[in-house]
Amino acid sequence: MMRCSAGPILLACAAVVVTSLGVSSLEAAQRNLPRVLVFEEAVRGTEESELRWPVGVAAASDEEFAVVDAKPARLLVFRKLGASWQLAKTVSLPAAPAGLAHVGNRYVVALRGTEGLMALEGEQLLVRKIGLPGGVVPGVIAPRRDGGLLVYDYASGRVFKFDPNGNLLAETAIDGRVTGLAEGPGGEMWVAVGEQSALLRFDPNGAMTARIEIPGVGPVPSWPAGIVVDSEGTLAVLDRHAGRILLFEDGGSPLGAGSRRGSEPGLLLFPRAVGLLAEDQLIVADEGNGRVQVFRRTDKAESP
Repeated sequence: MMRCSAGPILLACAAVVVTSLGVSSLEAAQRNLPRVLVFEEAVRGTEESELRWPVGVAAASDEEFAVVDAKPARLLVFRKLGASWQLAKTVSLPAAPAGLAHVGNRYVVALRGTEGLMALEGEQLLVRKIGLPGGVVPGVIAPRRDGGLLVYDYASGRVFKFDPNGNLLAETAIDGRVTGLAEGPGGEMWVAVGEQSALLRFDPNGAMTARIEIPGVGPVPSWPAGIVVDSEGTLAVLDRHAGRILLFEDGGSPLGAGSRRGSEPGLLLFPRAVGLLAEDQLIVADEGNGRVQVFRRTDKAESP
């Protein structure tokens, strides 16, 4: 199995890829991106179960998504009712969540510390523990197209790839702490490394094929966080520091942007995670504002 390892090997690989991408031209393009996202709705829950510290979000369908809240630790399911989103279910969690994904008919939650992974399955959200290799401390997670899962392990600094039955298929060492994960339609893996202001792209065999440097806004460096990839390979990434959403084409070319830092509806304050609700809609865990926000892409053709 080919893989880019931590340390000098990965750094050398990254340097070659960055040179081939042309960092200066990418930075210039990113600073003048067209606005391709518009705000649609802010979702907070009910007075009794209001979102406070959302750290993960995932969609089950165009009509349902879930959010994991850190204080108190719980999962909240929202469903579309008419033109707005309404709270449908709330489930308490045994520990603070670190990540959320929807795979098959279940939500999978990564729990902080040594609590591991738990699944909430079916309409009743029945709870089941998911086994992991010994010593794995899960962080951000992401669904795979075949029903498997990507899991970042804080303990080893590796991303583990599991098949739908929970069997370990591969592992890829990452230089830096992973703040976002996503799998593309061809099995490629995108990794956000916040402290490096960078996105890394790996092929299905674990070899790094691209590195995108994301410039900051003003003197503040960027901090890429949650990422998601649609069926065409378009990548959406959150810049946590600037409160913006950036879109990239499959090959890594900048495509567009949306939002900025703030507290008004449509603005983001320390966004943490992003999910794909429909092919033209994104849902964002707006951690600093204690809400989830829905955005629509304006560069996508309207449905008939």
